Amino acid sequence: MSLTSDDFQDLTASDPEDDESVPLGDALAELAVDVEVDSVAEVRDVREQV
Repeated sequence: MSLTSDDFQDLTASDPEDDESVPLGDALAELAVDVEVDSVAEVRDVREQV
């Protein structure tokens, strides 16, 4: 399955009654995964915090 701009049409329409709307680019940035992260080091950090 591939996504096109048509798939996001409903999400990009602005709703004047929605006070908490987040721009699509910002929402996607929050969901983005940093591929440069050393996952082993991150897991160790989390374990050390517990």
